[in-house]
Amino acid sequence: MANKKYFDVVIAGAGTAGLTASYLLASKGLDVALIDRRRKDDIGDKICGDAIAAHHFNSTGLPKPSDGVVRAYVEGIKIYPRDMRYSLAVSTTDGGYVVDRHGWGQELLSYALEKGVTLFSNTIIQDLIVEDGYAKGVKVFNRDSSERFDILGKVTVDATGYSSILIRKAPESWGIEKEIIDRDIINAYREVVKLNKRFEDIDYVHLHFISEYAPTGYVWLFPWDRDGYMLNIGNGVMPHRDIPKPHILMERYIYEVLPDLLKDRVVIKKGTWNIPNRRPRHIFVGNGFAAVGDSAIMIDPATAEGIGYGLYGAYLLSKHVLQAVEAGDYSQDMLWRYQYEYMTSPYGLRQARLDVFRHLMQAYSDKDYEFVIKHGILTGNDVSKARDEDDIINMFDKALRVFKSVLYGKVSIVKDLDYTLKMMKVVKSLYLNYPENREGIEEWSKKVDMIFSTLRNRFKPYIPNGLVDRTEKAIQRVG
Repeated sequence: MANKKYFDVVIAGAGTAGLTASYLLASKGLDVALIDRRRKDDIGDKICGDAIAAHHFNSTGLPKPSDGVVRAYVEGIKIYPRDMRYSLAVSTTDGGYVVDRHGWGQELLSYALEKGVTLFSNTIIQDLIVEDGYAKGVKVFNRDSSERFDILGKVTVDATGYSSILIRKAPESWGIEKEIIDRDIINAYREVVKLNKRFEDIDYVHLHFISEYAPTGYVWLFPWDRDGYMLNIGNGVMPHRDIPKPHILMERYIYEVLPDLLKDRVVIKKGTWNIPNRRPRHIFVGNGFAAVGDSAIMIDPATAEGIGYGLYGAYLLSKHVLQAVEAGDYSQDMLWRYQYEYMTSPYGLRQARLDVFRHLMQAYSDKDYEFVIKHGILTGNDVSKARDEDDIINMFDKALRVFKSVLYGKVSIVKDLDYTLKMMKVVKSLYLNYPENREGIEEWSKKVDMIFSTLRNRFKPYIPNGLVDRTEKAIQRVG
């Protein structure tokens, strides 16, 4: 008979969302098991852009990263088209941080352990235990002891990130969608580097929209120290046969776009990873089960920032799991309250609206981005307001932008922008009316899926012709 260990809540995955949820639930007196495949000292060490806006901590009341794990403090984002002489700046409320993810992860882990969380590190999840339609915990294998055992709980949480290990094993009766299409995935590459030459603008994180090196995505340049001699650099693209691997494109970018700054860099760490990038899953709860963070697809589709969304998800999850335990009710209907509150919150609404905007962004060519930024068709203020507001452009500004578009033969851009803003309103209305229970979710999902199918058909991803051939020739020259 398998060895069994019993808890109130079982959390799979010690990323930011899993660590935060375990800390909050243990703080409320629940007995929490936290499982991760990594060794204890490696928890937190993740390939990531490492940036997080400060307002997420204000929204949740969670402890901010200590000064010791903050690599840089920033004021906001600067966005560039192909020609980096032009840019638009988007300031964020209270600024933000670029953190050492390993150090911050260890900090979050220490908070959780201090509250009594039981950590099972270096432990592989082998299966989701389901009995009578309810999640009851997980089967695991501990690599340190070579022991197999069951970790059982009243609620089981999938915080395993993009892999969504438990969601993939969930019963079909829960209705959780399991597959994500390629257009809704980011394949990313990142390096943390040391420079010989100082990077001057360390008060912002920088996004460079340049399709030759990041089609359907962007290249990022984030400060990774407070002096400007270390950077977190990388790029993200959707998986596609006509798009080379991101690390190959990034190597070209380094030597062809910013060689004076980057070619003599010293690489401290590097790696690739995948993340989902779209609106949340339509359902991410089941009987005795809930997902959070990337497993639930909690992310900003416009910038791919997922840390803050995962924090907010963990904050809501802890509230509703506590209510379920107190009521002794772990049904999907009970946990739906968590789902409903997230979907109708500013975070869920923002995700849905920005997923509409993402489809337009992915369809822009380099010339389109350059025109839009150079001539003020979209401003930093517009982008900031677009996250939460419906009417981001007043009539006078709109008339002026239409005039510029006519003058430069770019009327289609204004028409597409106008259409996108209208669809953002439609999607927001749908999410405000997210079903309060399982009944009605099928009809709601069909409406949402139809809108995004229309968006995919209207806004095809822009991929430069001959990109693979040019990249192969460039690599051969370097070789």
